[in-house]
Amino acid sequence: MKKLLLILLLSSNMLFSQTASVDTDSILIGQQINLTITNEINKTNIWPIYNDTIINGIEIINSSSIDTTDKIISQTFTITAWDSGSYYIPPIQFSKNSKTAGILLNVSDVILEDGAELKDIKQPMNAPIGWSEIWPWLLGIIIVALIIIILKQYVFGKKQNKIKIVPKVIIPADVIALNELNKLEKAKIWQAGDIKKYHTKLSEIIRRYAEIRFKFIALELTTDEIIENLKNKLSTEQIRNIKLLLQRADLAKFAKSEPINIENTESMQLAKGFVFSTKEKKENE
Repeated sequence: MKKLLLILLLSSNMLFSQTASVDTDSILIGQQINLTITNEINKTNIWPIYNDTIINGIEIINSSSIDTTDKIISQTFTITAWDSGSYYIPPIQFSKNSKTAGILLNVSDVILEDGAELKDIKQPMNAPIGWSEIWPWLLGIIIVALIIIILKQYVFGKKQNKIKIVPKVIIPADVIALNELNKLEKAKIWQAGDIKKYHTKLSEIIRRYAEIRFKFIALELTTDEIIENLKNKLSTEQIRNIKLLLQRADLAKFAKSEPINIENTESMQLAKGFVFSTKEKKENE
């Protein structure tokens, strides 16, 4: 019956792009198995975050990093349970219309043989120490002594040069975006007739900026999905400007639309204005 239930659960998961699966549906107390969750990137608005447990009674031993490919995002958790019983892991939600099926995990006690007796743990036996155990220690002591002598004579006896530690410079997302926009503007791509390439690069720069600044996978989302992620973080005017910019780029890329010169110039102004108005404020600003 348990195998049939597992087959039904796995089969139902395979019908959807989102899955949650375990190595087996029956374990012994303390036995560790893997729980793997996957979904398509473009259908993922939220990703589950767990601390120490999946649910009450199911403990997380280890969590892998989130792995992404061109279209799929996944993560694996090593889990176990310390009390016997049946545990139901509810569906995992990725977005409004994307969630996995639930999983039933059965945990059983360790079964002792009939008439088996519990025995005390035997203490380790003290084996006699021989030359084979002594000489590695003597050799180690001699080597350490030689290293100390050499260090005192040739290293610590001379004036040491100070090591300069160069701090790692982190360039803000708005600086990167504005530099890329300035390069694109100077390249005069649309003036040379390649309007599609111009709007494609413009859209990519703004999407990458939004991804870093607002911490969501903007490069993999549609324009409508990006607007949905930003609508509670930006003003009405900012939403209107970024929506116009991205939709105009979509038309140029996919509908073979050719914006007029004033629209090409306006898109660059909208992009720079969006970055300026949404950049992260510094402490002294």
